[in-house]
Amino acid sequence: MPTTRDYRLVLADGTASIEPPTKREGVPPGRGRAEPTLDSRVIAKALRATAGATDLIKEIPSLAAPGGWAHVATFCVCVKLGTATYLDIWDADHFDYFTDMSRNLAECRVWFSAGGFGFWGEPPTKSGRINCYFRAPSDGNYVCNAELQSYGGPAEVECLIDSFSFGPLPFNGLINQPHATSLQAGGHSFRIRQLAGSFFFVSLTVWKV
Repeated sequence: MPTTRDYRLVLADGTASIEPPTKREGVPPGRGRAEPTLDSRVIAKALRATAGATDLIKEIPSLAAPGGWAHVATFCVCVKLGTATYLDIWDADHFDYFTDMSRNLAECRVWFSAGGFGFWGEPPTKSGRINCYFRAPSDGNYVCNAELQSYGGPAEVECLIDSFSFGPLPFNGLINQPHATSLQAGGHSFRIRQLAGSFFFVSLTVWKV
């Protein structure tokens, strides 16, 4: 079927041969294939190191007792575990020979750019979004650990559980950042919104504590 008459065929006047400003060397392999952190002791240590943890542990002592935590769900781009139901990703970036989708899947992580590739037509936006929908098996307290890795400098995201925002989360390098939350039995969404900087989403893991 032809296009409508509103579109007209023209002969484009392209430029001369162009050379890229820099060669795409690819993202350093780092630790290779990313694996979600499933050791609750590591997450409990990160939780204790977070400002405000001391007061919260006084209120909920089980936050400091990872031996009693029960795994609920894990999300990453190569696998879902437990009650992990939907992993939705918007505005991730495929930059060929750098962080293309095949490499992201092979390394089990996904990249969100924040600028620097305008020569290739990258829009000046920071609109990466992640939605992790899981089912809480019962009413109670939970820990949702976001594992993220900034690239090329600091980054910042906003994490939410359903409609509750934990506020801006700045980071530089690879982090495990636990988020404590009280949930009712049933479905819930943990969301991550890009605010600044480039980063990889490695995983989200949920425990009942």
